[in-house]
Amino acid sequence: MNSSENTIPVYPVVIIGAGPAGSTATIYFQREGIAPLLVDRETFPRDKVCGDGIPMKTFNLLTDLGFDEDKLFRHGYKIHQLNVYSPDHQRTRFGNLKRDASTKSGCIPRYVFDDLLFQKARQHAADVWLNHRFESYQWEADGTMRVTLVDLTSGEKKYVRTRLLIGADGGKSRVARAAGLLQKNRTHRFDGLRQYFTGKTFDPTVHLIYDERTLPGYVWVFPVGETRANVGIMTDRSVRERYGKTIREVFEEVLATNPDVRRILDGARPEDEIHGAPLPLGSLPGPRIADGVMLVGDAGAFINPVTGGGIYFAILTAREAARIGSRAVREGDTRKPALAEYENWWRKTILPGFEYSDRLRWWFKDEKRARWFLNKCSTNRIFANFFIAVYGRPLPKRIFWNPLFWLKILLHRG
Repeated sequence: MNSSENTIPVYPVVIIGAGPAGSTATIYFQREGIAPLLVDRETFPRDKVCGDGIPMKTFNLLTDLGFDEDKLFRHGYKIHQLNVYSPDHQRTRFGNLKRDASTKSGCIPRYVFDDLLFQKARQHAADVWLNHRFESYQWEADGTMRVTLVDLTSGEKKYVRTRLLIGADGGKSRVARAAGLLQKNRTHRFDGLRQYFTGKTFDPTVHLIYDERTLPGYVWVFPVGETRANVGIMTDRSVRERYGKTIREVFEEVLATNPDVRRILDGARPEDEIHGAPLPLGSLPGPRIADGVMLVGDAGAFINPVTGGGIYFAILTAREAARIGSRAVREGDTRKPALAEYENWWRKTILPGFEYSDRLRWWFKDEKRARWFLNKCSTNRIFANFFIAVYGRPLPKRIFWNPLFWLKILLHRG
């Protein structure tokens, strides 16, 4: 090894991406006694195209990270009700508008939420490199990986050594591509567009509008404050085949013509331009590990196939990757067999719920089936209970064989 090689900094773990997954992984690795290098191609705060929803199940994870619910919602809006609309404009309501201090669901703009996580994470990192893009990695003779990063300010290539590389760099993950993981697949992908609206008072209600033009996806209205809402669409590219229009054109058309959307947004006006992002879905086949590499969050396609939600899974997968990855680093072996526990864990605990959600997504690809089911939800509480029990929840394998599951479906009054 020459003298220049000796100057390359060494970190036990390098995390690419400082969003919720990467920031969470940083915190948990440090709790395991390993301070990583945290890298992101942008500076913070920065925007992220998302619905901005923080579901109830996420708050226990956030509490463990040291966040206080009340402090979080100084920057967002607590949500008390969910309305789901069928293509025939039939509404199914979950919850009510009564304000309850125990409510742990809400919407926080990702511009704020991600920065809160990042600022906490940077206190747990060995170092933070912003404005740096991941380029590639290669194994060295000493059993470490040499990671190539590009300083986006100067264009200079920089190198670091590590034993473990965590890909937390989003739906277009460069780490996943470099490791040969999760190839592109249109069948297991949604595209999302988002635009903020302001100028009217919004109830603390999330709205999901299933228009026949958006199936199997939907248009959402997520209030992020009393007078501001995140409005978006999530669907696949089959809309172009069916209607000869882009997703953006369909979105604009639904905003202008769908009576449910028009009523919800009556008096509001666009605040910014429409922005988009890809959503690789959790049904995407393939492993989330390779020799020395673990994928977390959107980079690992840990996105619910029917809701498009990913924040809960970003935090959850980051926590488990830190637990399993830190042990591999301490033992000096980060090859694929040493990381297999992570692969087995997500396939056992997360994948079954993704598979159930994916079946619902395929059901909604057929307009007649979607109309029938969503209309049934609006008139039959058992159908509504089934929808909300499956919709976006991490369900264990063979849950439908469990009599208690069906008992709850039958008895829950909403």
